[in-house]
Amino acid sequence: MKYHLCAWLILLGLGCRSRQPTEQPASADSSATYRMPYRLTEPDQRYKLPSSLKEISGLAYYKDDQLLCVQDEKAVVYVYDTRRQRVNDEFNFGGYGDFEGVEWVGGEVYVLESDGTLFRFKPGSKKIGRTGTDLPAKTEVEGLGYDSRANRLLLAVKEGVPPAEKRIYSFDLRTKTVYKVWVVAGSRLDEVGIDGRKFKPSGLAVHPISGDWYLLSSTGRQLLVTNAKGELLSSAPLDPEQLRQPEGICFAPNGDLFIASEGDGKAGYILQFGYQP
Repeated sequence: MKYHLCAWLILLGLGCRSRQPTEQPASADSSATYRMPYRLTEPDQRYKLPSSLKEISGLAYYKDDQLLCVQDEKAVVYVYDTRRQRVNDEFNFGGYGDFEGVEWVGGEVYVLESDGTLFRFKPGSKKIGRTGTDLPAKTEVEGLGYDSRANRLLLAVKEGVPPAEKRIYSFDLRTKTVYKVWVVAGSRLDEVGIDGRKFKPSGLAVHPISGDWYLLSSTGRQLLVTNAKGELLSSAPLDPEQLRQPEGICFAPNGDLFIASEGDGKAGYILQFGYQP
């Protein structure tokens, strides 16, 4: 099957190309040589979010002491200041939808909708780019990450067909094409101690130093680490008392890890974990 990316639909008028996708099934487990560089039971900081981010669903590093946040329903990107511990700016880019991921790349904000639609804009600009990614029917995506080494966005599938298969697609920022770059069977996850039925990615981030991919699953509260070759490096359970509903993940340039959680009836929040190489 061929996957291609259709042209930007609103205002930006960017061209597109279609290319045959490549598949990269997950390789053998390499966990014997991997050490998790975070104490996931001991966060260094906890940031309480305002009511507008009670249902936070995506997180990205923006600038020093600033994170970008989106929530499920409103087309708004919030700028959260970790030093002042408050939202100090926001960017509106539409009306309502189901927004699940955000990234800051090359001076532009990218936002992912659950059907695979990507929005793109410069902060403060009224010119909004929008594209559909032509993913297979019944595909729901929730994780958006940026791989700077390959200059591409990564889209993690939460629900798809077949349901037992976990997938990541990439959006090449140079050629404007979509590829299926990572595939692993749920049974393969079972072999390394993760319940493949419960693992449904809700967030994705690329480590700025190692280049490894960190996949967050709200269902089952798990963190899975792979390398860019698709090898499964590590997995770790997340404490449900600390992360009630983990939905967003990102890294600072120095390697510090941020995980955002919905409030689950209470205020949303972000936990920060110091990088320990």
